[in-house]
Amino acid sequence: MKATFRILATAVMILCCAAACSKHTPYRNTDTSGTGTQPGGGGNTPGGGSTTVKAQLMSNWVIQYKGREEYTEEDGSVSDVERFHIEAPGAAYYLVRTINPDVFSNNYGTDVITFFQDEQGFLEQDAQTYNEKVTDYLYNQTPQDILFDRIRHGQWQGYLIGFNAQGKITGQYAVCNFTVQEETPTAAFSKWLGDWRVSDGTTTYDIKVSSSEANYAYFIDGWETGASIDPESGTVMDGNEDYFETFFEPSNGAMYFMSQYIQTYKDGDVTYDQFFFGNILVNGHVIVDGQLIKNGEYIIPEENLDIAAAQMIDLNNNRAQILGCNIKAYLTDSDQQGYDTQFSSMQYIADNGTDLLKFNLNAPQFPLTMDRIEGGAAPSSVKAAVARRPVTRQALKHLRIQDVQKRKNTASRKVVARQAAN
Repeated sequence: MKATFRILATAVMILCCAAACSKHTPYRNTDTSGTGTQPGGGGNTPGGGSTTVKAQLMSNWVIQYKGREEYTEEDGSVSDVERFHIEAPGAAYYLVRTINPDVFSNNYGTDVITFFQDEQGFLEQDAQTYNEKVTDYLYNQTPQDILFDRIRHGQWQGYLIGFNAQGKITGQYAVCNFTVQEETPTAAFSKWLGDWRVSDGTTTYDIKVSSSEANYAYFIDGWETGASIDPESGTVMDGNEDYFETFFEPSNGAMYFMSQYIQTYKDGDVTYDQFFFGNILVNGHVIVDGQLIKNGEYIIPEENLDIAAAQMIDLNNNRAQILGCNIKAYLTDSDQQGYDTQFSSMQYIADNGTDLLKFNLNAPQFPLTMDRIEGGAAPSSVKAAVARRPVTRQALKHLRIQDVQKRKNTASRKVVARQAAN
Protein backbone atom coordinates (compact mmCIF):
# COMPACT_ATOMS: atom_id res chain seq x y z
CA MET A 1 0.00 0.00 0.00
CA LYS A 2 1.59 3.25 -1.09
CA ALA A 3 0.00 6.06 0.88
CA THR A 4 1.04 9.00 2.98
CA PHE A 5 2.23 7.84 6.40
CA ARG A 6 1.43 9.51 9.67
CA ILE A 7 3.94 9.04 12.48
CA LEU A 8 2.58 7.67 15.74
CA ALA A 9 4.26 9.03 18.83
CA THR A 10 3.90 9.29 22.64
CA ALA A 11 4.66 5.82 23.93
CA VAL A 12 2.73 4.30 26.80
CA MET A 13 2.79 0.80 28.24
CA ILE A 14 -0.14 -1.49 27.46
CA LEU A 15 -0.54 -4.98 28.89
CA CYS A 16 -2.36 -7.01 26.27
CA CYS A 17 -4.53 -9.58 27.95
CA ALA A 18 -6.27 -12.26 25.89
CA ALA A 19 -9.19 -10.51 24.24
CA ALA A 20 -12.53 -11.80 25.46
CA CYS A 21 -14.67 -11.78 22.35
CA SER A 22 -17.15 -14.68 22.67
CA LYS A 23 -15.74 -16.56 23.54
CA HIS A 24 0.32 -41.94 11.07
CA THR A 25 3.22 -43.88 11.15
CA PRO A 26 6.31 -42.43 12.83
CA TYR A 27 8.72 -40.73 10.45
CA ARG A 28 12.34 -40.96 11.36
CA ASN A 29 14.99 -38.65 10.02
CA THR A 30 15.87 -40.40 6.76
CA ASP A 31 13.87 -38.41 4.21
CA THR A 32 15.11 -34.84 4.56
CA SER A 33 15.88 -32.74 1.50
CA GLY A 34 19.66 -32.47 1.83
CA THR A 35 22.05 -33.64 4.49
CA GLY A 36 22.71 -30.20 5.93
CA THR A 37 26.46 -30.73 6.00
CA GLN A 38 27.16 -27.18 4.84
CA PRO A 39 28.03 -24.56 7.43
CA GLY A 40 25.38 -21.92 7.99
CA GLY A 41 25.34 -18.65 6.14
CA GLY A 42 25.56 -16.70 9.39
CA GLY A 43 26.21 -13.15 8.25
CA ASN A 44 22.76 -12.05 7.06
CA THR A 45 20.62 -14.34 9.18
CA PRO A 46 18.57 -12.87 12.03
CA GLY A 47 20.68 -14.80 14.52
CA GLY A 48 23.97 -14.13 12.80
CA GLY A 49 25.06 -17.49 14.20
CA SER A 50 28.45 -19.15 14.10
CA THR A 51 29.51 -20.58 10.75
CA THR A 52 31.30 -23.46 12.49
CA VAL A 53 28.14 -25.35 13.43
CA LYS A 54 27.72 -28.51 11.35
CA ALA A 55 24.45 -30.31 10.66
CA GLN A 56 24.16 -33.72 12.31
CA LEU A 57 21.18 -35.92 11.49
CA MET A 58 20.37 -37.86 14.68
CA SER A 59 19.39 -41.47 14.03
CA ASN A 60 17.87 -41.91 17.50
CA TRP A 61 15.71 -38.77 17.43
CA VAL A 62 12.08 -38.89 16.36
CA ILE A 63 9.55 -36.27 15.30
CA GLN A 64 6.16 -37.75 14.45
CA TYR A 65 3.03 -35.92 13.27
CA LYS A 66 0.09 -37.70 14.92
CA GLY A 67 -2.75 -35.70 13.40
CA ARG A 68 -5.41 -33.16 14.24
CA GLU A 69 -7.66 -33.21 17.28
CA GLU A 70 -9.98 -30.94 19.23
CA TYR A 71 -8.76 -29.03 22.25
CA THR A 72 -10.89 -27.25 24.86
CA GLU A 73 -9.53 -23.81 25.72
CA GLU A 74 -9.75 -22.27 29.19
CA ASP A 75 -12.79 -20.21 28.17
CA GLY A 76 -14.65 -23.36 27.10
CA SER A 77 -14.24 -22.83 23.35
CA VAL A 78 -12.94 -25.69 21.22
CA SER A 79 -9.94 -25.32 18.89
CA ASP A 80 -8.36 -27.58 16.29
CA VAL A 81 -4.79 -28.47 17.27
CA GLU A 82 -2.01 -30.65 15.85
CA ARG A 83 -0.24 -33.32 17.93
CA PHE A 84 3.46 -34.12 17.53
CA HIS A 85 5.39 -36.89 19.28
CA ILE A 86 8.98 -35.98 20.12
CA GLU A 87 12.00 -38.04 21.19
CA ALA A 88 15.34 -36.23 21.56
CA PRO A 89 17.57 -38.25 23.92
CA GLY A 90 20.68 -36.39 25.00
CA ALA A 91 19.48 -32.94 23.95
CA ALA A 92 19.85 -30.18 26.54
CA TYR A 93 17.00 -28.34 24.82
CA TYR A 94 15.15 -28.58 21.53
CA LEU A 95 12.75 -26.65 19.31
CA VAL A 96 9.99 -27.91 17.00
CA ARG A 97 9.28 -26.04 13.77
CA THR A 98 7.19 -26.75 10.66
CA ILE A 99 7.79 -25.40 7.17
CA ASN A 100 6.44 -26.04 3.69
CA PRO A 101 9.14 -27.86 1.66
CA ASP A 102 8.85 -25.44 -1.26
CA VAL A 103 9.25 -22.47 1.10
CA PHE A 104 12.29 -24.18 2.61
CA SER A 105 13.82 -24.82 -0.80
CA ASN A 106 13.17 -21.27 -2.04
CA ASN A 107 14.76 -19.67 1.02
CA TYR A 108 17.44 -22.15 2.10
CA GLY A 109 18.09 -24.62 -0.71
CA THR A 110 19.40 -27.61 1.26
CA ASP A 111 21.11 -25.55 3.98
CA VAL A 112 19.43 -26.59 7.22
CA ILE A 113 21.96 -24.73 9.38
CA THR A 114 20.94 -21.31 8.04
CA PHE A 115 17.32 -22.27 8.74
CA PHE A 116 18.26 -23.22 12.31
CA GLN A 117 20.22 -19.97 12.72
CA ASP A 118 17.19 -17.98 11.58
CA GLU A 119 15.05 -19.74 14.16
CA GLN A 120 17.62 -19.06 16.87
CA GLY A 121 17.69 -15.43 15.81
CA PHE A 122 13.89 -15.12 16.02
CA LEU A 123 13.99 -16.52 19.55
CA GLU A 124 16.76 -14.11 20.52
CA GLN A 125 14.69 -11.19 19.22
CA ASP A 126 11.67 -12.33 21.24
CA ALA A 127 13.76 -12.87 24.36
CA GLN A 128 15.22 -9.37 24.11
CA THR A 129 11.83 -7.76 23.46
CA TYR A 130 10.14 -9.43 26.42
CA ASN A 131 13.13 -9.59 28.80
CA GLU A 132 13.17 -13.37 28.73
CA LYS A 133 15.71 -16.12 27.96
CA VAL A 134 15.92 -18.14 24.75
CA THR A 135 15.61 -21.32 26.80
CA ASP A 136 12.19 -20.11 27.99
CA TYR A 137 10.96 -20.91 24.46
CA LEU A 138 12.57 -24.36 24.25
CA TYR A 139 11.75 -27.87 25.52
CA ASN A 140 13.84 -30.33 27.52
CA GLN A 141 11.41 -33.13 28.35
CA THR A 142 11.74 -36.26 26.23
CA PRO A 143 9.85 -38.18 25.12
CA GLN A 144 6.71 -36.07 25.07
CA ASP A 145 3.74 -35.07 22.93
CA ILE A 146 3.31 -31.36 22.09
CA LEU A 147 0.13 -29.68 20.86
CA PHE A 148 0.40 -26.87 18.32
CA ASP A 149 -2.17 -24.54 16.83
CA ARG A 150 -3.80 -25.63 13.58
CA ILE A 151 -1.63 -26.08 10.47
CA ARG A 152 -2.90 -25.25 6.98
CA HIS A 153 -3.52 -28.04 4.47
CA GLY A 154 -0.70 -29.16 2.20
CA GLN A 155 2.75 -30.70 2.32
CA TRP A 156 4.93 -30.00 5.36
CA GLN A 157 8.25 -30.81 6.97
CA GLY A 158 8.59 -30.95 10.74
CA TYR A 159 12.02 -30.18 12.20
CA LEU A 160 13.29 -31.17 15.64
CA ILE A 161 16.20 -28.76 16.28
CA GLY A 162 18.78 -29.29 19.04
CA PHE A 163 19.96 -26.46 21.32
CA ASN A 164 22.61 -26.39 24.03
CA ALA A 165 22.19 -25.15 27.61
CA GLN A 166 23.07 -21.60 26.51
CA GLY A 167 20.24 -21.46 23.98
CA LYS A 168 22.42 -21.91 20.88
CA ILE A 169 21.83 -24.41 18.07
CA THR A 170 24.00 -27.54 18.16
CA GLY A 171 23.38 -28.62 14.56
CA GLN A 172 21.69 -31.82 15.73
CA TYR A 173 18.26 -32.40 14.24
CA ALA A 174 15.59 -34.78 13.00
CA VAL A 175 12.94 -34.22 10.33
CA CYS A 176 9.68 -35.73 9.12
CA ASN A 177 7.48 -35.20 6.06
CA PHE A 178 3.72 -35.14 6.51
CA THR A 179 0.53 -34.02 4.78
CA VAL A 180 -2.47 -32.16 6.17
CA GLN A 181 -5.63 -32.83 4.17
CA GLU A 182 -7.95 -30.05 3.07
CA GLU A 183 -11.43 -30.03 4.59
CA THR A 184 -14.73 -29.71 2.74
CA PRO A 185 -16.19 -26.24 3.43
CA THR A 186 -19.37 -26.19 5.47
CA ALA A 187 -22.44 -24.05 4.78
CA ALA A 188 -21.73 -22.09 7.98
CA PHE A 189 -18.24 -21.23 6.77
CA SER A 190 -19.40 -20.37 3.24
CA LYS A 191 -22.06 -17.87 4.35
CA TRP A 192 -19.39 -15.18 4.80
CA LEU A 193 -18.02 -15.51 1.26
CA GLY A 194 -18.77 -12.79 -1.27
CA ASP A 195 -18.73 -9.01 -1.63
CA TRP A 196 -19.61 -6.75 1.29
CA ARG A 197 -19.87 -3.05 2.12
CA VAL A 198 -18.41 -2.21 5.54
CA SER A 199 -19.18 1.15 7.14
CA ASP A 200 -19.40 3.10 10.39
CA GLY A 201 -21.69 5.65 8.70
CA THR A 202 -18.75 7.91 7.74
CA THR A 203 -15.99 5.74 6.29
CA THR A 204 -16.94 2.93 3.92
CA TYR A 205 -14.93 0.07 2.41
CA ASP A 206 -16.11 -2.38 -0.25
CA ILE A 207 -14.44 -5.68 0.55
CA LYS A 208 -14.31 -9.18 -0.87
CA VAL A 209 -14.29 -12.20 1.45
CA SER A 210 -12.77 -15.34 -0.11
CA SER A 211 -11.55 -18.62 1.32
CA SER A 212 -8.01 -18.91 2.60
CA GLU A 213 -8.49 -22.27 4.37
CA ALA A 214 -11.86 -24.05 4.33
CA ASN A 215 -13.66 -23.93 7.70
CA TYR A 216 -10.82 -21.90 9.22
CA ALA A 217 -9.75 -18.66 7.54
CA TYR A 218 -10.73 -16.07 4.94
CA PHE A 219 -8.91 -13.50 2.81
CA ILE A 220 -10.17 -9.90 3.11
CA ASP A 221 -9.44 -7.68 0.08
CA GLY A 222 -10.35 -4.01 -0.25
CA TRP A 223 -9.78 -2.78 3.32
CA GLU A 224 -8.73 0.88 3.35
CA THR A 225 -9.73 1.29 -0.29
CA GLY A 226 -11.40 4.48 -1.48
CA ALA A 227 -11.04 8.17 -0.71
CA SER A 228 -9.11 8.87 2.47
CA ILE A 229 -10.78 11.47 4.65
CA ASP A 230 -7.43 13.04 5.35
CA PRO A 231 -7.90 16.77 4.71
CA GLU A 232 -4.16 17.43 4.81
CA SER A 233 -2.99 14.98 2.16
CA GLY A 234 -6.17 14.09 0.27
CA THR A 235 -4.58 10.69 -0.23
CA VAL A 236 -6.54 8.10 -2.18
CA MET A 237 -6.15 4.79 -0.41
CA ASP A 238 -5.28 1.71 -2.43
CA GLY A 239 -5.97 -1.27 -0.21
CA ASN A 240 -6.54 -3.54 -3.19
CA GLU A 241 -2.87 -4.45 -3.27
CA ASP A 242 -3.05 -5.64 0.35
CA TYR A 243 -5.07 -8.28 2.13
CA PHE A 244 -5.33 -9.85 5.56
CA GLU A 245 -6.98 -12.91 7.04
CA THR A 246 -9.98 -13.35 9.29
CA PHE A 247 -10.85 -16.53 11.14
CA PHE A 248 -14.02 -18.61 11.36
CA GLU A 249 -15.31 -19.81 14.73
CA PRO A 250 -17.59 -22.85 14.14
CA SER A 251 -19.06 -22.82 17.67
CA ASN A 252 -20.95 -19.56 17.08
CA GLY A 253 -20.58 -18.98 13.31
CA ALA A 254 -18.70 -15.71 13.84
CA MET A 255 -15.84 -14.34 11.77
CA TYR A 256 -12.99 -12.93 13.87
CA PHE A 257 -10.58 -10.15 12.94
CA MET A 258 -7.13 -10.71 14.46
CA SER A 259 -3.98 -8.60 14.59
CA GLN A 260 -1.35 -9.99 12.22
CA TYR A 261 1.78 -9.51 10.17
CA ILE A 262 1.09 -8.68 6.51
CA GLN A 263 4.39 -8.36 4.65
CA THR A 264 7.84 -6.78 4.55
CA TYR A 265 8.63 -4.37 1.72
CA LYS A 266 10.95 -1.52 0.77
CA ASP A 267 9.99 2.04 -0.18
CA GLY A 268 13.15 3.68 -1.45
CA ASP A 269 15.92 2.78 0.98
CA VAL A 270 13.57 2.17 3.92
CA THR A 271 12.32 -1.30 4.87
CA TYR A 272 8.84 -1.57 6.39
CA ASP A 273 7.08 -4.40 8.20
CA GLN A 274 3.35 -4.02 7.54
CA PHE A 275 0.76 -5.20 10.05
CA PHE A 276 -2.97 -5.19 10.67
CA PHE A 277 -3.49 -3.90 14.23
CA GLY A 278 -6.31 -2.79 16.52
CA ASN A 279 -6.76 0.54 18.30
CA ILE A 280 -8.33 1.52 21.61
CA LEU A 281 -9.78 4.85 22.76
CA VAL A 282 -8.96 6.49 26.09
CA ASN A 283 -11.81 8.84 26.99
CA GLY A 284 -12.48 10.78 30.13
CA HIS A 285 -10.36 11.55 33.19
CA VAL A 286 -8.07 8.50 33.42
CA ILE A 287 -5.35 8.75 36.07
CA VAL A 288 -2.70 6.06 36.57
CA ASP A 289 -0.17 6.44 39.41
CA GLY A 290 -0.97 10.14 39.64
CA GLN A 291 -0.44 10.64 35.92
CA LEU A 292 -3.28 11.93 33.75
CA ILE A 293 -3.44 9.78 30.61
CA LYS A 294 -3.94 11.82 27.47
CA ASN A 295 -7.26 11.15 25.75
CA GLY A 296 -7.18 9.75 22.25
CA GLU A 297 -6.69 6.64 20.15
CA TYR A 298 -3.89 4.22 21.02
CA ILE A 299 -2.63 1.43 18.82
CA ILE A 300 -1.90 -2.03 20.23
CA PRO A 301 1.09 -3.30 18.19
CA GLU A 302 0.83 -6.97 19.12
CA GLU A 303 0.09 -9.90 16.80
CA ASN A 304 -2.48 -12.69 17.30
CA LEU A 305 -5.00 -10.73 19.36
CA ASP A 306 -8.74 -10.90 18.73
CA ILE A 307 -9.66 -7.37 17.64
CA ALA A 308 -13.29 -7.74 16.60
CA ALA A 309 -16.00 -10.27 15.79
CA ALA A 310 -18.54 -10.19 12.96
CA GLN A 311 -21.93 -11.82 13.61
CA MET A 312 -24.80 -12.23 11.19
CA ILE A 313 -27.87 -10.22 12.21
CA ASP A 314 -30.01 -11.16 9.19
CA LEU A 315 -31.65 -14.56 8.70
CA ASN A 316 -30.72 -14.50 5.01
CA ASN A 317 -27.04 -13.89 5.84
CA ASN A 318 -27.01 -10.55 4.02
CA ARG A 319 -26.22 -8.24 6.96
CA ALA A 320 -23.75 -8.50 9.81
CA GLN A 321 -22.38 -6.35 12.61
CA ILE A 322 -18.71 -6.02 13.66
CA LEU A 323 -18.08 -5.29 17.35
CA GLY A 324 -14.75 -4.67 19.09
CA CYS A 325 -13.45 -7.28 21.51
CA ASN A 326 -12.72 -6.60 25.16
CA ILE A 327 -9.18 -5.90 26.32
CA LYS A 328 -7.61 -4.86 29.62
CA ALA A 329 -5.02 -2.17 28.95
CA TYR A 330 -2.35 -1.25 31.48
CA LEU A 331 -1.41 2.30 30.59
CA THR A 332 1.83 2.51 32.59
CA ASP A 333 4.47 -0.02 33.56
CA SER A 334 3.47 0.08 37.23
CA ASP A 335 -0.32 0.15 36.76
CA GLN A 336 -1.88 -2.73 38.72
CA GLN A 337 -5.58 -1.98 38.20
CA GLY A 338 -5.73 -1.75 34.41
CA TYR A 339 -8.09 -0.03 32.03
CA ASP A 340 -10.97 -2.23 30.88
CA THR A 341 -12.07 -1.24 27.41
CA GLN A 342 -12.81 -2.54 23.92
CA PHE A 343 -10.96 -2.22 20.65
CA SER A 344 -12.33 0.84 18.86
CA SER A 345 -11.05 0.29 15.30
CA MET A 346 -8.55 -1.66 13.18
CA GLN A 347 -6.25 -0.73 10.32
CA TYR A 348 -3.01 -1.30 8.42
CA ILE A 349 0.15 -0.05 10.17
CA ALA A 350 3.76 0.06 8.94
CA ASP A 351 6.83 -0.24 11.18
CA ASN A 352 10.14 1.12 9.90
CA GLY A 353 12.07 -0.05 12.95
CA THR A 354 11.79 3.33 14.66
CA ASP A 355 8.25 4.62 14.16
CA LEU A 356 4.83 3.14 13.65
CA LEU A 357 3.16 4.74 10.65
CA LYS A 358 -0.48 5.01 9.61
CA PHE A 359 -1.87 4.77 6.10
CA ASN A 360 -5.20 6.32 7.10
CA LEU A 361 -5.97 8.73 9.93
CA ASN A 362 -9.70 7.99 9.79
CA ALA A 363 -10.16 4.28 10.43
CA PRO A 364 -13.89 3.41 10.74
CA GLN A 365 -15.01 3.12 14.36
CA PHE A 366 -16.86 0.15 15.85
CA PRO A 367 -19.64 -0.85 15.62
CA LEU A 368 -19.47 -1.46 11.88
CA THR A 369 -22.19 -2.77 9.60
CA MET A 370 -21.52 -5.33 6.88
CA ASP A 371 -24.07 -5.39 4.05
CA ARG A 372 -23.84 -7.88 1.23
CA ILE A 373 -23.43 -6.10 -2.08
CA GLU A 374 -26.16 -6.92 -4.61
CA GLY A 375 -24.96 -9.62 -6.96
CA GLY A 376 -22.35 -10.78 -4.46
CA ALA A 377 -24.22 -13.70 -2.96
CA ALA A 378 -22.08 -16.28 -1.19
CA PRO A 379 -21.22 -19.39 -3.21
CA SER A 380 -22.36 -22.69 -1.74
CA SER A 381 -18.81 -24.05 -1.70
CA VAL A 382 -15.28 -22.88 -2.37
CA LYS A 383 -11.82 -24.36 -2.74
CA ALA A 384 -9.21 -22.87 -0.44
CA ALA A 385 -6.80 -20.54 -2.18
CA VAL A 386 -3.07 -21.06 -2.55
CA ALA A 387 -0.55 -18.72 -0.94
CA ARG A 388 -0.88 -15.30 -2.54
CA ARG A 389 2.50 -13.78 -1.76
CA PRO A 390 5.98 -15.31 -1.48
CA VAL A 391 6.98 -16.48 2.00
CA THR A 392 10.30 -14.84 2.81
CA ARG A 393 12.78 -15.58 5.58
CA GLN A 394 11.58 -12.44 7.39
CA ALA A 395 7.96 -13.58 7.11
CA LEU A 396 8.81 -16.93 8.73
CA LYS A 397 9.25 -15.12 12.04
CA HIS A 398 5.58 -14.19 12.02
CA LEU A 399 4.21 -17.44 10.55
CA ARG A 400 5.50 -19.80 13.23
CA ILE A 401 2.82 -22.08 14.62
CA GLN A 402 2.36 -21.72 18.34
CA ASP A 403 2.59 -24.34 21.04
CA VAL A 404 -0.80 -24.28 22.78
CA GLN A 405 0.68 -24.17 26.29
CA LYS A 406 3.32 -21.55 25.50
CA ARG A 407 0.62 -19.44 23.82
CA LYS A 408 -1.23 -19.37 27.15
CA ASN A 409 1.92 -18.46 29.02
CA THR A 410 2.57 -15.41 26.80
CA ALA A 411 -1.01 -14.12 26.50
CA SER A 412 -0.46 -11.22 28.94
CA ARG A 413 2.82 -9.68 27.87
CA LYS A 414 3.52 -5.98 28.14
CA VAL A 415 4.01 -4.22 24.83
CA VAL A 416 4.53 -0.60 23.82
CA ALA A 417 1.52 1.26 22.44
CA ARG A 418 1.62 4.68 20.81
CA GLN A 419 -0.84 7.50 20.31
CA ALA A 420 -1.31 9.18 16.95
CA ALA A 421 0.31 12.62 16.76
CA ASN A 422 -2.00 15.56 16.26
